[in-house]
Amino acid sequence: MGLIILGGRKWGPFRKTSFKSPCATKLNRRRRTPQEIGLTAELIDPWFGFLRFFRRSYREMEVGWGGGLVIAVVVTWVVGAYCYWCVRALPIGVPRLLASIPVLVVYAYLPLIFNRQTHLIGVATYFCIFTWVGSFKLLLFCWHQGPGCDPWVFASFPRFAIVMSFPAHIKRKGRDLKKFPESSSWFVHIMESETWSMLLVRSGVKVILLGYMLNHVFPMRDSIPKNVMLGLYCIQLYLFATILLETLGAIANSVFGVELEPHFDNPFMATSLEEFWARRWNLLVSNMLRETVYNPVYWLLKTRQQKLMAPVANQTSSEQQSGAFGATNLQSAPGIKSRSSIQEGISEAQQQQRQVAEKIPESQVNIPKFYAMLATFLVSGLAHELAVYYMTLKVTGEMTAFFTLQGLATVLEASLKVYYPQLKPPKLLCRFLTLGFCFITSSYLFWPPLSRGADLQVIAEMQQMLRIF
Repeated sequence: MGLIILGGRKWGPFRKTSFKSPCATKLNRRRRTPQEIGLTAELIDPWFGFLRFFRRSYREMEVGWGGGLVIAVVVTWVVGAYCYWCVRALPIGVPRLLASIPVLVVYAYLPLIFNRQTHLIGVATYFCIFTWVGSFKLLLFCWHQGPGCDPWVFASFPRFAIVMSFPAHIKRKGRDLKKFPESSSWFVHIMESETWSMLLVRSGVKVILLGYMLNHVFPMRDSIPKNVMLGLYCIQLYLFATILLETLGAIANSVFGVELEPHFDNPFMATSLEEFWARRWNLLVSNMLRETVYNPVYWLLKTRQQKLMAPVANQTSSEQQSGAFGATNLQSAPGIKSRSSIQEGISEAQQQQRQVAEKIPESQVNIPKFYAMLATFLVSGLAHELAVYYMTLKVTGEMTAFFTLQGLATVLEASLKVYYPQLKPPKLLCRFLTLGFCFITSSYLFWPPLSRGADLQVIAEMQQMLRIF
């Protein structure tokens, strides 16, 4: 403590760091250099010094697209080898999870190899591929679930390494695949076929549309209304994501001979929020969230509900048996008339509950399903919030609020379908309401954190990428 107080004097081990002390006057004070501030912080607080070293090291490791691809390939094979020969040798569950912590740390650090000022798309892409999807695949693998445990994938190390880091799911045998009759039009065949040639054709058409938007539409963004511009951002996001993922699917189909599950299924044709988020938009992330969040939460809540309802069911059955036994005794007694409630062995309240249960089947009134849906949307919102933080270094909470609102609306929509099954509006109106709700809520919550400078940088990077190709 005495050394720190005397740090502002000309002696002591801290004379080069020039600490400000209460004994120093204004004349003796001087502005410290950044090097002196860093040395002082490292001497006082080792943890803060470690953070500064980590930040300096990551700045020195910033790379371009070429170096980023090389690092991604190296990480893919190293992490794949570690998981294939080390992690899978451990018991399923917590031991595998503990052994996977170094891999999760590497995945969290990997997007930071890019400079946000020049390669913001690289930060976002690597976050989605490794930090989000890769981490979820690894968590599923710890419990012997997910695409990494497919028998065809698990039998070969190269397949395992690629699938664990590849942003796609391989179609498993036994699933219903899309069949195209011979009488189908050529347009339907091009739009829905999953062969590598049709994937490249669709990607080429979307590249042309995206290039036209970037070079001819977005330069006039100052004269375009804000709502129209946000709609164009939605189309741009859809085109860029489908181009990237369909190109990867074409490569996998042509080189490895595997067929990948589609990532989008005509999302603009959705007639409900549940259909939009679960079966049409970004199916890769939807499947990962279903396996990592929805299914475990639903299983836990359903199991707890069954345990809580078990004593009630046993009591009801015992009451029915005792009521029937009492009814037979009362019928045999002279001068006493049996009642219907005694014969059935249940009370009037139980009769009302039975009538309600007859009107609404138990399979439809599924409260654990609604809570699992809310938990899934909450996790998705937190993941998107983390993606925005990687890109802008700011946490606004708008992404979390957007997906939480989508979850509440989806649960409300599912409840209305249960309690009002006769309410069936036309499909055109359903599509208009679904897309309108998504667009309005995204314009207030989803796009604002991305439209404060990040959108212009992404557009500039896309324009530069199109010039290269």
